[in-house]
Amino acid sequence: MTFATTSDSRPVTGARRPVLPAELLAEVLRRDFGIAAAAQTPLGGEVDLNLRVDDEQGRPHFVRASRAEPGSADIAWQNALLRHLEATVPELPVPRLVPTLTGADGVDLVHDGAAFTVRVLSWVPGRTLADTAEHPPALLTALGRIAGQLNLGLSGMARPEGGLPPHDWDMRRAAEVVGEPGDIVTDPSDLADVRRIMAWYARIHPVLAELPHGVVHQDLNDANVLALDGEISGVVDVGDALYSIRVAEVAIAAGYAMVRKADPLAAAAHVVAGFHSVVPLTAEEIAAIYPLAAARLCMNAVTWNRRVAESGSEYGRTRSRHTWPTIRMLAQVPPDAAEAVFRVACGLPDHRPTAPAEELAAAVERGFAGAGNIVALDARPASELYDDVDWTDAAALRAAVTTKLAGRPGVLGHLEASLAWSARRRPGSAEPATVRVGSTVLLPAGTEVAAPANGLVVRAGSPLVVRHGEVFSCWWSLDAAVEPGDPVTAGQVLGTVAEGDAEPGFGPGVQVQLVRSADVAAWPPPRRVSPSCRRTWRLLTTDPTPELGRLPEELTVDEVVAVRGRRIARSQRNYYARPMNLVRGRDVWFYDEDGLAYLDSLNNVTHVGHAEPRVAAASHRQMRTLNTNSRFVYPQIARYAEKLVATLPEPLEVVFLVCTGSEANDLALRIARQVTGRVDLVNIDGAYHGNTGVVTGISPNRYKGPGGQGAPPTTHEVRMPDRYRGPYGYDDPGAGARYAHDAAEVIARIDADGRRPAAFIAESLMGSGGNIVFPQGYLQGAFAAARKAGALCISDEVQVGVGRLGSWWGFELQGVVPDIVTMGKPLGNGHPLAAVVTTRAIANAFDTGMKYFNTFGGNPVSCAIGETVLDIVERDGLRDNAVKVGGYFAEQLRALAERQPIIGDVRAEGLYLGVELVRDRVTKEPATREAFAVTELTKERGVVVFPNGVHDNVLKIKPPMTFRREHVDTYVEVLDDVLSLPELTLDK
Repeated sequence: MTFATTSDSRPVTGARRPVLPAELLAEVLRRDFGIAAAAQTPLGGEVDLNLRVDDEQGRPHFVRASRAEPGSADIAWQNALLRHLEATVPELPVPRLVPTLTGADGVDLVHDGAAFTVRVLSWVPGRTLADTAEHPPALLTALGRIAGQLNLGLSGMARPEGGLPPHDWDMRRAAEVVGEPGDIVTDPSDLADVRRIMAWYARIHPVLAELPHGVVHQDLNDANVLALDGEISGVVDVGDALYSIRVAEVAIAAGYAMVRKADPLAAAAHVVAGFHSVVPLTAEEIAAIYPLAAARLCMNAVTWNRRVAESGSEYGRTRSRHTWPTIRMLAQVPPDAAEAVFRVACGLPDHRPTAPAEELAAAVERGFAGAGNIVALDARPASELYDDVDWTDAAALRAAVTTKLAGRPGVLGHLEASLAWSARRRPGSAEPATVRVGSTVLLPAGTEVAAPANGLVVRAGSPLVVRHGEVFSCWWSLDAAVEPGDPVTAGQVLGTVAEGDAEPGFGPGVQVQLVRSADVAAWPPPRRVSPSCRRTWRLLTTDPTPELGRLPEELTVDEVVAVRGRRIARSQRNYYARPMNLVRGRDVWFYDEDGLAYLDSLNNVTHVGHAEPRVAAASHRQMRTLNTNSRFVYPQIARYAEKLVATLPEPLEVVFLVCTGSEANDLALRIARQVTGRVDLVNIDGAYHGNTGVVTGISPNRYKGPGGQGAPPTTHEVRMPDRYRGPYGYDDPGAGARYAHDAAEVIARIDADGRRPAAFIAESLMGSGGNIVFPQGYLQGAFAAARKAGALCISDEVQVGVGRLGSWWGFELQGVVPDIVTMGKPLGNGHPLAAVVTTRAIANAFDTGMKYFNTFGGNPVSCAIGETVLDIVERDGLRDNAVKVGGYFAEQLRALAERQPIIGDVRAEGLYLGVELVRDRVTKEPATREAFAVTELTKERGVVVFPNGVHDNVLKIKPPMTFRREHVDTYVEVLDDVLSLPELTLDK
């Protein structure tokens, strides 16, 4: 652990940090505090001497020696603050004064002609935020809450009598402290940025006196706040506290939180939201936060530039090294945009009048309505526009748009997402910009566009910007016919529609935005923004075509989750604590309502890829031709049955077509029990075989899980052949035979007890049990033992069949032929199609006269789809792809395991893989909490991952069979990034 503190208060031009001999300090600590100092470690600081002192018992103390005359008002004020906080908010993580042996707050002494006050404070563990690499949103929000709690704690303190001396860091003196920056800031660009920011400060300065006041800590910079295990663990140094504006507390915390951030505004928003949750901010305070925060960083940078120039302070260089890059970014964001971000973060509505913008929008709409019969073109991610087109191909998309519009103008709506900009989801500032700001009206190139109202041109080019009172209209993809400074009247031509696509693949047109921002001329709004910024831009802009661009509302993710909560049983749980709203799939990708893409690594249902066009075409054609139940005779069932049986070894030749894998396993057990005349069944511990009443009873994954009732008396488990956690490991070449022997013992025992088994059922590779790959020889031995007892052998291929493991069926890898095979998920590529295949002898024995009938199993549409899936697997070489890509996947994951200790085991066969996470590789303690955290964090980075297994700590990997090496690289890169995050770094 480290601890650092600063004291950046009071004018200290030319000051040097004081020095006290270690022997003298040790004597003071022993004599006056009763502390036997065993070690002294210097800490940071510009003015005070700060040290960590460990006593002889190894207990740390924080020691501060300040230059001060006896009875210093400054020191007394600081001590009073600490005592007040200790009494009023004892839960706050701030240091406590350690009294001397006589009960005093400190000791005064003189050394080398200088007066000092030595104080001892309790040690606060942690690492400064400046020394903490990652500041996740939760940490920044917690920082805001701590700032609010600190503010509440200090609110009861009275203003010090007589006041305090002028303070270099008092936010009310920012203009005075920065002064004329040209005397010290030599870079012209940096100088312009400081002047721009200080102009913002000058606009709000007159209202500061009217804002709420109180005692504020006033220095929550990143060297004065400590973090430990992802939590705020301490706030130190009250040396800058004074009676000032309340909002300074959150502004300073937010200002320093923006340093070293790719998206500083988002970081500040988390801090502001945390503060507001404790101390509700007024509208005037929220408007002041950003100018104050930016001004504070200018104070920091300019002050430390001066101190470095005057004294060569290395500390000053350290304090300002990261500040200048942040100032450069902040200068590009106007205060009203930041205010909107903060209001959204705090859950507050817009507070400005909307009538002027709405009147301008009506005028814009009237102007475009004259272009003819305008079509509201739906280009949102769920639109049928994209159903049969590659939206990454601009020419193909443009052809589809042209067909859809049929020569009419089109309108693409305000704040709508589009797949034309789709990209893999990423967090923070890397989130793809998929949301249009404003409306795009698709018009032929050369079409004249007129001003909707009187105004003044303040910018030409891209975009052209016209001021209409308090509202600005911005026009993109327009060849301007006016110049900056030109007045325009309603109906006057602003320019003509430029050649080329107004948006990728949509053809020529003009994008118009109505913005309420005082700085829009210098800072034109972006053409599109990320989905997380949508609410902010709803405050900053007005829909320019509220009627022309209106489309039916789509259900948002919040609405879908709410309906699920009301109408869907809680037991039907969804993935993710914060789910995405999926509206489209294509190949190995999901797409949500905002056009963000997610690499699908676990959907073995869509076996040959999402929305596979050949499967869709087969389904569409057959649905238009014939669909009925399977008691009628039609050619589709014959063709499909022949193709399915052709993938299987003899004597498996009789097919029962059903709808789901659960139904297939249910039927298989019914057949086994009826044919053998027995009821007992043997399964593998940890297995999952479906959700009907019967198969739940042979699924330990369910009956041993939460809410489970335990195994029925007819179910008998054998040990899971797990070479990672089981008794026979990877180093045992006979592991398969040993696990099979264990299974044989169970079967022999129940057989001897008169509980003769009807069947032994096993997945060919255990999916939900943790992606367990069987050691060679296991199924051979287990099947032999089952058949010796007169039981039938059932291979459950519902999750692993149809080529996923390289062979058509998983049992082939074990060199066995079962008596019954069950199939499901992959057969229909998302369509409910499943099957049971067995021998002629068993099928005949099952036929005792009772009819077996399944209304939808084997209907013509299902058969057409199933036949197409088999053809695609064969013709596209997907079994070979499973071997090659799966092998590469396993290789990359095992390399990742070498640098990520949380990975305990990697198991793989073809394109079915598992990554087991553990908290300790020696004890193999399951990392269940971390596995679910990985799920959420990878989702935020556009990769779909979910855990399974007995301990819910195995990342299951079973993607569409069209997964390629580049998809593997993306998966491994994202998983590596996530496992490297501080919240997932295990302390060993």
